[in-house]
Amino acid sequence: MTINTNSMIPCYVSGKGMHATDATWRFKMTVMAVLQSSGLGFDTRYHYYRKQFPEIPVDEFSRMVCDPIEYYDKDWPSWQLENNNRFENEDELVTAFFLERDLGFQAAAKVAIFGFDEAGFGSGVNVMRFIHLGKPVLGFYNPDHRHAGHNIHNVMQLAMNYPDVVTLRRYRDVDEITAHVVAWLDEQARELAI
Repeated sequence: MTINTNSMIPCYVSGKGMHATDATWRFKMTVMAVLQSSGLGFDTRYHYYRKQFPEIPVDEFSRMVCDPIEYYDKDWPSWQLENNNRFENEDELVTAFFLERDLGFQAAAKVAIFGFDEAGFGSGVNVMRFIHLGKPVLGFYNPDHRHAGHNIHNVMQLAMNYPDVVTLRRYRDVDEITAHVVAWLDEQARELAI
């Protein structure tokens, strides 16, 4: 299925990558589904990899792109062979590949939507990239996840320190996310004149 992305907002959908659990997968898959069904936006990673995997059913595909890209990117094996001697170890090699791709997804995005329930250092680095570029960020957190050692106060500081760029929404159930995403993207479409 080909989508016309001309009138849609390119979005970067993020949350914990490696070692994510069902909480983050449900969040990302919900956001990807609302982007697809609303016609307001599209996830830049989803859009890129859909070209590599057009035959995979939508739900299965959405779940797949929540995983680290070296698990499924069809270009990874050849990139790895071509660049293996440039790096001292496997970790540097994987990081360089992922960073190249991910920075491309971030550059293509006009806005970002973050799930902070399992956020770690990677999410912190990525959200700060968007903030420093002045790209709007919509973030979600579920207060029920604080029992897992997650410091929600660090996330709340983003909205307090950068109120012109960061919108933070509290939720209890993923079903609440849809309305927030649609309303926020409608607002962003007006501001971005899309």
